[in-house]
Amino acid sequence: MPFQGPATVEALKQSVVFGNIAGLKALAEVSITNQGENKGSLSGVFAYKAPDKMRVSLFGPFGLTMSDIVISNGLFQLSVPSKKALYEWKLPEMAFSGLLISRLRYEMETDGDLYALVAYMPDGLNSEVVARYFFDRTYLLNRAIFLYKNGTEVMGAEFSDFNGRVPGRMRLTLSNGIALDIALQEPEFAAGIPDEYFSSIEHAGKELKTFQEIFKDLAPLR
Repeated sequence: MPFQGPATVEALKQSVVFGNIAGLKALAEVSITNQGENKGSLSGVFAYKAPDKMRVSLFGPFGLTMSDIVISNGLFQLSVPSKKALYEWKLPEMAFSGLLISRLRYEMETDGDLYALVAYMPDGLNSEVVARYFFDRTYLLNRAIFLYKNGTEVMGAEFSDFNGRVPGRMRLTLSNGIALDIALQEPEFAAGIPDEYFSSIEHAGKELKTFQEIFKDLAPLR
């Protein structure tokens, strides 16, 4: 149903990511690009648990895990078991649902046809932006999230093709030019996903690499 208003900072906070959805599972088709160049695509399973845990498991022939992508505990990880490689990227202090960080200061703005919730560092004299969340005015659907560090955008998430509050497509972008386009299929609500499912991937037995090195190993995943 359309949002009845009024739109406030607190109302926008309640609508971040998937609103009041506690958990979500879906089949997923993931395409990976670097600087706009297609680097491969895989099918798999997407899982989300409020407020800020996400996992995408990608499979190859015979159901073998080709890759795992985990966002949890302030860390973005991509594992390629066949290469015994683990790529890590430390997220900025504020992850998707950094609204839990009460010390930040929040203000509401309008940006064209969207509402914007802007998070600032807590010092009243410091105007440094930590994050921007964008929402449509009709349903307060969270259309995009952009995270910043030292005034520079370091990560973005854009949501589209909504069915209710669940987006059919997501696009994650990193400051190094890597983008993940995720198409969700057959989504179902799953509030009881255990936290262990989103545990950080262990380093043992893997070669730890940076995200800048990832495309050396991507060709076999196409």
